[in-house]
Amino acid sequence: MLEYWIVVTIGVIVVVAALCLTYLYAESRELRLVRSKYRLKVYEELFHAITDMNVAGADGYKLDRAKKRLAFTLNRLNLVASEEVLRHVNELLDFLNETPEGNFDVLRQLNILNSIVRAARKDLDPASAQAIEASGFRFRFYSPLRE
Repeated sequence: MLEYWIVVTIGVIVVVAALCLTYLYAESRELRLVRSKYRLKVYEELFHAITDMNVAGADGYKLDRAKKRLAFTLNRLNLVASEEVLRHVNELLDFLNETPEGNFDVLRQLNILNSIVRAARKDLDPASAQAIEASGFRFRFYSPLRE
């Protein structure tokens, strides 16, 4: 009779432990999903801010607002982005600071932006990023002609 209760007690402990582990696994997956969703939103805001800067052109007011938006986005980006994304964003900022008047090499900017997109895709979904990188695909960005 004593062995029966030991087996039942061990069985209950195993079932409770399995349920706890399942719950912890589900919570960790949900947390990763929430983090990825937030990173995606911040990366999206980064590219919106860069597009605003490109569209502003010579309009000082629009350019100032776009730079302010970029600064706010960078504050959040510094908290959630991967090391590789931050490295490429720093490269972009150095590039933008080299030519504050806006007369810069559009091809170099597109190369830097492509690097940021690849790094962000690796951060969010490594499997699809690897497939796109293997294909040599280049992303396009809206960049109107400068006056």
